[in-house]
Amino acid sequence: MLATPGEAFDSPDHFFEVKWDGIRALAYKDGDSFWMETRNFKQALPRFPELRAVKDAIKSDRAVIDGEIVVFGASGLPDFDAARARNAQKTPLAIATASASRPAVYIAFDCLVLDGKEIMPLPFSKRRDALLDTVRKCDRTIVTHGSLEHGRAYFEALAAQGLEGMVAKALKSPYIPGTRSKAWIKVRDVKSADCVVAGYSPNGRDQIKSLIAGLYNDAGELLYVGHVGTGFSSLERVEIRTALERIRVSESPLDQYPIVSGRDALWVRPCLVCRIEYLTLTQNGHLRHPTFKGFRTDKDPEECLLAHELGSHLTRK
Repeated sequence: MLATPGEAFDSPDHFFEVKWDGIRALAYKDGDSFWMETRNFKQALPRFPELRAVKDAIKSDRAVIDGEIVVFGASGLPDFDAARARNAQKTPLAIATASASRPAVYIAFDCLVLDGKEIMPLPFSKRRDALLDTVRKCDRTIVTHGSLEHGRAYFEALAAQGLEGMVAKALKSPYIPGTRSKAWIKVRDVKSADCVVAGYSPNGRDQIKSLIAGLYNDAGELLYVGHVGTGFSSLERVEIRTALERIRVSESPLDQYPIVSGRDALWVRPCLVCRIEYLTLTQNGHLRHPTFKGFRTDKDPEECLLAHELGSHLTRK
């Protein structure tokens, strides 16, 4: 179940909780078996072996928990760059080293199955009670906290701490898998968008100068939303160029693209998603002062929708 973007509000009918900046994952416990899957059904435990400890934090023998895999930075705040770097590790040595130096935490925020019984049709308030009853806090597991009624003050407090934002959840709402529901409203302090990589501008023979980002509209058209040329290390500029060369195509996958911006553009198959932070939008609905924050392997390009990613900040004419 996914959230729609919105603004902070007060309501006695909602529970307001932290919007964690990490990798969404479901935790499955079935007797002695335990596994975790990301949104694109990839197994998370091979990349985050320390989270096997979450199994012992779940009291029920048969349960499904919804939550977020988070890596905390030196500041004590969630570090999405660290989480996506952990998720990209492939060799056993690199995974073991990262697990020891930058361990992840699983933050549980919903209970979908309890004692083998599906409880998704129950209202959120009942599912949260079940979550608190069945998941105990441990070194690798936290049950998210929140606030009732006072959403504006809660959001301001989270923003003052440097957290990404909050999610408002209707107390009476059921859990509907695969649905982006207005029963869940995400309110971001840091403006960010998950965009489709449509192409790139080259820098010499072996680097990128910038990525060309797009988002899908309701008609299924991939629209240009900006170039992002900052946030890359020198090594990333080379590695990304190498990776993009493998998925080059001759024609632009974008349905709308400014001609002036296409002079040095090289196009790729729209199969990659990257997260971009930005200050605001231009009058044309393009990202102003965008910064690359990393690739997302847990999200499909088709999920990168204009209205959902830019939300209330959207000003496209």
